[in-house]
Amino acid sequence: MRKFYMICVMLLLGVCSSYAQCDQAFIDKCSSGGGSSVKYVKHFRIRFTEAMKGKSISEGKFSIMLNKGSHYRFYTCNDETKPGHTVVEMSSDTQGRCGGNVNPTTGAEYAAFDFICSKTGPYYLKMYFKDGKEGCGVCVMTLVTD
Repeated sequence: MRKFYMICVMLLLGVCSSYAQCDQAFIDKCSSGGGSSVKYVKHFRIRFTEAMKGKSISEGKFSIMLNKGSHYRFYTCNDETKPGHTVVEMSSDTQGRCGGNVNPTTGAEYAAFDFICSKTGPYYLKMYFKDGKEGCGVCVMTLVTD
């Protein structure tokens, strides 16, 4: 009977550790990577399973208020144990798409992108995983102070 309990505990620990990479410690680690020239403002997290064939890719949508004249930096972190790479697209009602970590023309991915706000108002972040893969990703919004 003791072996049975030990096996159950081992299985439970294995399941828990598979989700441990996408917890608050992961967010804290990602949030602390900006350096001294930026000030943390907010983070956005997504966690999705792989999209099924014929189904649309899951996405997270977030709204934020940005101030004219402020320089923002958005950077992404991905859970290394999952295949998904976080894609972030920023848009506004007046400008349409105004930033993102993937170049829409070349498909090149970047760890961060900067945005200098020219108009105070609501902006929208759309986050998803490239090719609908499974993953956990964080986008950290910072204010550049230099």
